[in-house]
Amino acid sequence: MLRPLPLVLALGLLAGAAHAQEREWTLDASEEDAYLIFGVPESDDVGVSLWCPIGKGVVSVFLPIPTEEAPKGKGKAMPVTVSAAAVTEKLRGQVDYNPESALSSIEAEIAVDHPLVEAMRKSDRFSVKAGEQDIIFPLYGSDLEGLLALCAKR
Repeated sequence: MLRPLPLVLALGLLAGAAHAQEREWTLDASEEDAYLIFGVPESDDVGVSLWCPIGKGVVSVFLPIPTEEAPKGKGKAMPVTVSAAAVTEKLRGQVDYNPESALSSIEAEIAVDHPLVEAMRKSDRFSVKAGEQDIIFPLYGSDLEGLLALCAKR
């Protein structure tokens, strides 16, 4: 009869550890760049990142992708489709191919004043499609406004 108690305690500890591993939004800025990252804090687990050079009027979408789906070679182009609300935009992404890892990455740039960015401001989520991946990311809890204020042209 006492055996289930250690099992329940162990499951509770595992659930707590799993909860600590949830992705969340973090805004970070240096003197030159600003980053809004959706990932597990203090880890390499990044689902998506929005970043910009401060004051340049553009924002980039950075997405890890499986290396097996990435075009081989450095700097190859790959389409990235980003959607928010009723706005969808096909962007030209640039791949950073990493044959020594399971993950490579793709990055695409868009103007801060683009209708897609405005749709993201008004939405609670956005989606990114690159290769076989089509992922929906929540925007609640993000400081998108803070990032865009830093990215806006000065």
